[in-house]
Amino acid sequence: MDIRNVALDDLVLDPNLNLRDRLDDFTVERYAEAWDRLPPITVYSVDERWLIADGFHRHAAAVMLGKRTIPVEIRAGSFNEALDYVSSVNLFHGLPLTRTERRRAVEVKLKLHHDWSDRRTAEELGVSRELVAKIRKQLIEGAQIPNNPGRVGSDGKLYTTAGLPRDPNEHAPSDKRENDGAEQGRRGMSASATATAPWDDDAPAARTKNPIADEVHFAGGVDPRIIASQGPIDVAAPSIEELLDVMSKQIMEVVAWTQADGFVDSYRAASSNARGVFHAAVIKLAARADQMRRG
Repeated sequence: MDIRNVALDDLVLDPNLNLRDRLDDFTVERYAEAWDRLPPITVYSVDERWLIADGFHRHAAAVMLGKRTIPVEIRAGSFNEALDYVSSVNLFHGLPLTRTERRRAVEVKLKLHHDWSDRRTAEELGVSRELVAKIRKQLIEGAQIPNNPGRVGSDGKLYTTAGLPRDPNEHAPSDKRENDGAEQGRRGMSASATATAPWDDDAPAARTKNPIADEVHFAGGVDPRIIASQGPIDVAAPSIEELLDVMSKQIMEVVAWTQADGFVDSYRAASSNARGVFHAAVIKLAARADQMRRG
């Protein structure tokens, strides 16, 4: 890792590498106050130019403080590699992206990786697959990206419209009760969900049973930390009322953790990255809940 102090005048602020609508004055002031604790900014060495890829607010704070140099991590790569890095870097740290900035990040990622599935792109950027699919459609209609016959999934494998092989762990329901539960789940899903393209790695597939989740319990039900490490719950099994009840209990369990003695002090002492990940998750949950409420 190449980290050194670089003169501010030697750095290039290319607007194409800044997905922000504008710099946030409060963030710049906050960084200026915490200057000695800030990590180096990230620049890409492209065509003998040092392009800032991550750290526009920190650069502005350095200017505000009258600094002549700034700590920099220098990476070698192309302009597209720098742009690829920029589109994902603010997911877990720094000032959260606005809705417009998130859309811009999705556009950039799709233009660079139009062969990725919607799920893989959504996971990379921490946005919904619906948003990725909507923006992909707009880019395809605008002839800005091709409409690939296949997509690369999160596992790195190429999936085509020919469909996916049947999961060897998948078994047909063995009795009427299981059949009724599966039918109830299918009726509860929207038409778009049941018509998912197989190459988007969202096609319905059976999930293997996790014996750990079956064995680890505490007051109120299954340990949410175990559930959080697994894939999505198969909505065909429980009713929507049961599913919402389980989810509500998990959320309240997390809220209870934040109310434990000493949590607030420990939270304030945590790294900015850890707090950023937590905030991003909370904001995403609140936004999704509001989206479902409004229909």
